[in-house]
Amino acid sequence: MSAMHEPTAQQIKDEKLYLQMGMTDEEFERAVGMIGRLPNYTETGLFSAMWSEHCSYKSSKPVLRKFPTEGARVLQGPGEGAGIVDIGDNQAAVFKMESHNSPSAIEPFIGAATGAGGIIRDVFSMGARPVALVNSMRFGDLSDARDRYLFEQAVAGIASYGNTIGIPTVAGEVQFDNSYSKRPLVNAMAVGLLNHEDIQKGIASGVGNTVLYVGAKTGRDGIHGATMSSSEVAVEKKRNFQ
Repeated sequence: MSAMHEPTAQQIKDEKLYLQMGMTDEEFERAVGMIGRLPNYTETGLFSAMWSEHCSYKSSKPVLRKFPTEGARVLQGPGEGAGIVDIGDNQAAVFKMESHNSPSAIEPFIGAATGAGGIIRDVFSMGARPVALVNSMRFGDLSDARDRYLFEQAVAGIASYGNTIGIPTVAGEVQFDNSYSKRPLVNAMAVGLLNHEDIQKGIASGVGNTVLYVGAKTGRDGIHGATMSSSEVAVEKKRNFQ
């Protein structure tokens, strides 16, 4: 039985293995410059995940920066798990919106459901109680069997996750156009409520803090679920979707 060895840092560069992880040539060279040497296999995987669209929002940040993020009622702007706005009487609304487009194009029920689950997590991690879900989605023409399947399963996925834990979907809007055929847009938003003094932030300081890792075991994709969900879904290839 031959031993399995991970590729060396030089192999990763020479064979451009980083491209398989979703990194561009420019991003790989930037990583090399940051650490002052060629990154090893694990480091390349970490860079690829953290610099993916899913984790870094590298293509949307330039657009998002055009929106106002400060104001008298803004208690928490960008930089935390969710935004917080003062609504009076010592209460605040906490909200988070997320798209799960690529996962929903591949497996619409789970892709849409986990999109809803992720933003619910972001809301309660701020100390709030999630109270409602809303969504905005785009699909292709429903005369197409695949687009009809994506529509039915994505809607069911969002509803299922919220219903399972008792958070209602109170509003949604959907439009259909052939430009979204096989590649839907699935945007979900969660809203929560809290008192001002209950706001929690993802900040820790000092030495000796306990780290708790909670959740299911990582699948065979390792840390590359983020890079997969950041890649473009090609509809030209034939797949056995159902």
